[in-house]
Amino acid sequence: MSGSITRKYPRCIATISAGFEKGDFLVREEKGQRVYFDFFEEAFNYIAAKGYSRMGKVEETEWMELMETVHLSVKGGMKYNTGRLLMVLHKPLIPQRGDEYDNGPRYGEEPDIAVLPMP
Repeated sequence: MSGSITRKYPRCIATISAGFEKGDFLVREEKGQRVYFDFFEEAFNYIAAKGYSRMGKVEETEWMELMETVHLSVKGGMKYNTGRLLMVLHKPLIPQRGDEYDNGPRYGEEPDIAVLPMP
């Protein structure tokens, strides 16, 4: 099911990387939030509790290769330590009523259009 839903709907990705001074493991998630952890299990549990799950091996490898290519394309090298990418996770981005993403109709719904009388 997760494979079919990620093809139908947009999604967010998160990564777990290693090799930082502030903590051994770094979780990068939506909106650029970064959280450091001393243990891998803490990092994984943190991001899993937010609804993320690990991508399939083939797709995860594609993302890792893409990110490596992007980092290598920066002239003069990356400004910050990117660490060693360990895992790529994802979750579907399906807006729910009341979420901050809730600014329009749901998938398959018609938008509410106010009909104004003709002058």
